[in-house]
Amino acid sequence: MEMRFDTSPLKATSTAEGFLQDSPVLTRVGVFPYRRADGSTRYELRPPEEVFHPETLASLKGKPITDGHPGLVTARNAKAHTVGAVLSEGRQDGEDTRGDVIVHDTTPVAQGKKDLSCGYTLDLDETPGVWNGQRYDAVQRHIRYNHLALVRAGRAGNARLNLDAADADLSNDEESNMTTVKVRLDSGLSYDAAPEVAQELEALRAKAAVETKRADTEQARADSEKSRADEAAGKIEQARKDGEAAALARLKLEGDAKTMGVELKQDMADKDIRVAVIKAVRGDAFDVAGKSDAYIEVAYDMAVAEKGRRADSIGQQRRDMQPSMKQDGKDEGGGNAGANQSAAAARVRMISNMNGGQ
Repeated sequence: MEMRFDTSPLKATSTAEGFLQDSPVLTRVGVFPYRRADGSTRYELRPPEEVFHPETLASLKGKPITDGHPGLVTARNAKAHTVGAVLSEGRQDGEDTRGDVIVHDTTPVAQGKKDLSCGYTLDLDETPGVWNGQRYDAVQRHIRYNHLALVRAGRAGNARLNLDAADADLSNDEESNMTTVKVRLDSGLSYDAAPEVAQELEALRAKAAVETKRADTEQARADSEKSRADEAAGKIEQARKDGEAAALARLKLEGDAKTMGVELKQDMADKDIRVAVIKAVRGDAFDVAGKSDAYIEVAYDMAVAEKGRRADSIGQQRRDMQPSMKQDGKDEGGGNAGANQSAAAARVRMISNMNGGQ
């Protein structure tokens, strides 16, 4: 949102109370010059469809008339600056906009402030083009009036006081050209300021940009350090969990090996323990040369499962072969219990020898 000041002369009549009334030209359509902070000139178009838009014209009614330009006028500062009011909406008069005004406090007029300067906000469309043969760099859109200011007439010309004045022209006077430049604030408002003020503002902006970049760099560095610290903490926690899991897995592996009758040696690797268990179940002829760790782990799991099945089978056979005993020491078939038990034991030994002595 931009701010503009648009100047035209005040030709007023006095009321019985001494108030000044007029219906002056407030602004008009056209291409108007602006001085940038670096002294160069840009041209902005105020097209008819924006200047005479119903909402633009309606925004004039009730706006305060101020002693000079105080900036954006609001309810907070209107009392301190208001000397009159706009009585009507704006109305089209050819390429001009007129409006009815009244000045209650005529002190500024007595001091030589006999021109009216419109203060208004707008959106700047940075689209260049040509209008009625005049080149322009941007187009003013959504013009909304904020106040009218009484300004001193003739001091360096209307163009110096308001670069988009209704009768503004770029002055060729050296003192006039060096007196003020247009300054655009970050808030979107534009003001006329002395060149040294504009230069100081640009210097402050450049310094602020450097400080902002430095702060962003430091923040990025801090964020990076925090990210690395968080990553390291995560790795430590994961390593702790992995260590606990590995310790539990080692204890289980050693327990299984002892169950299989494997003799564990000091600092024996997990892989070596698994190979020893496999051979204890499958025999020394089981070839693990060149086999991958994954292969050996699967073979180990199968060997443990096979050993469990064998143990279950032998237990069941022993239970099946155990005779039912009577109180007189003889089995139900009338035979001698001791003889039957001896035969059963011999069968168990035979099956055990067939399974490799396990």
